[in-house]
Amino acid sequence: MAVTESALINAGVQAGLIDAAGIPQLKLQARRERIGLLEAIMRAGRFPEAALYQALADLRGIRFLLPRDLVPDPVAMDKLPKNILQRRAMVPVRHIDEQLLLALADPDDTLGLETAQRATGLRFELALAAPEALRASVRRWLKTQQQDNDTEAVVAETDATGLFDDVMKDAFLRRATDVHLEPDKQGMRVRLRVDGHLQEYHKPLSHTEGEAVITRVKVLSGLDIAEQRTAQDGGMTYQIRQWDVAATDIRVASVPTRWGERITLRLLGQDTTGLGLGRLGMPDFILEPFRAAVNRPHGIVLVTGPTGSGKSTTLYAALRELDADQLNILTVEDPVEQIIPGISQVQVSNKVDFAQALRSFLRHDPDVILVGEIRDLETAETALKAAMTGHLVLSTLHTNDAISAVTRLADIGVPHYLIGSTLSGVMAQRLVRRLCPHCREAQMPDQALRQRLGLSENNDVPIFVPHGCPVCLGTGYLGRVGLFESLWVDRALGERIAAGAREDELRAEAGERYHTLWQDGRQKIVAGLTSVAEVEHLIMGTED
Repeated sequence: MAVTESALINAGVQAGLIDAAGIPQLKLQARRERIGLLEAIMRAGRFPEAALYQALADLRGIRFLLPRDLVPDPVAMDKLPKNILQRRAMVPVRHIDEQLLLALADPDDTLGLETAQRATGLRFELALAAPEALRASVRRWLKTQQQDNDTEAVVAETDATGLFDDVMKDAFLRRATDVHLEPDKQGMRVRLRVDGHLQEYHKPLSHTEGEAVITRVKVLSGLDIAEQRTAQDGGMTYQIRQWDVAATDIRVASVPTRWGERITLRLLGQDTTGLGLGRLGMPDFILEPFRAAVNRPHGIVLVTGPTGSGKSTTLYAALRELDADQLNILTVEDPVEQIIPGISQVQVSNKVDFAQALRSFLRHDPDVILVGEIRDLETAETALKAAMTGHLVLSTLHTNDAISAVTRLADIGVPHYLIGSTLSGVMAQRLVRRLCPHCREAQMPDQALRQRLGLSENNDVPIFVPHGCPVCLGTGYLGRVGLFESLWVDRALGERIAAGAREDELRAEAGERYHTLWQDGRQKIVAGLTSVAEVEHLIMGTED
């Protein structure tokens, strides 16, 4: 049995996923584009089909199982005939409380429940799961039991274009930033990075499907399809078929593994294009000094943090604060992730590296220079000397905190006097998941947590923890927010840097001009934006 379209739409409306007033317009749009109404609704709301099934489960008071929960109980699964599993997807699951659940795609499928109970002689409680997740779980089970002998024959007729398009649709609906195509012994595992965490794609691919998708990606991104034994890098712009959504710029990297080529797709500019500094979540005591620093006529401002911490987004937001009509702004990046009108942006290549581009920029009368990343001594010295000779330089560096940026520059060979005389400020940042505003739950902190958060005993402000709902796909989180740390360099601190002071000495000298990640994280916990677990996981070991 299949759930009716109207039942899913009604559940989506009840859960707040769908605006009922917009459905008539979406019906017209679906007919005009010749796509299904549910597809048009999911695209408009940017949520996958699983969200509607979770909404239906909540409406009916039934337990909903995510793909990671669909681990078949081997005893019950062995008793289900193969023809039943293939005809109507169902998965018996033993829950953490040892209760046997039967996951189906329709809450009204009493026949399926009765059939499973007769075939196994067991009693089940009904649970709901998305159809694709159920079918994927059944396929994996049959394959491990060496019963799925027909798979490759079906796969031989696979439409690689359609398969890849389905993956990109799911990436769009989930607002993914990366897509991982990972070959393994069973076939191809597909995972999506959403809000910094990896989520399983609902459909694992067979070897043949995986190879077809890999070839499709390599053709689109200009990689050599005949070369499978060396790493390759490329890029493409992809437009989802039959969907009226903007094309996505994608950075592609391949590498050979034990089971075949692995490909990672970085989806550039996802939900960050057009962001200004005021929308990044910086507290005012960091935002205002940062704005002042990027509006200075000279000096260097560094943004530090690990890969995926939002450094490029912050620098692009800073560039948007500047008047490109009055200033000559040049950037060198690897790659160019967002196009900003009025700015000359250079892509690093085999013929032009960061240092070469920087040296050339100095002959183009620049006011502001953005260097995508300082990686070596030549780039660092050229950037700092440019900052010393009347240019504003913005760049990134890979360090754990703001103070250690000074040590990192010294480690790669930059003289301390050059660092102390040119460095205007350093900002370190991380991205933490934002609590879903639809389902977060308030809790009163205990005494130990109050002390950790700096709350007084008389403070009755609650903190919030994740719960899970259809809007956030059961994760308890929706989107991300930045945590920021800042170090602003005045004359006294600059002299200490030039003298080669240690990190602890610089920290003591900076005093109130140094704001830590934990201080910002603590404020965002108390404000209900994120959870204690998120902040402590990312900045573990950071001192107050």
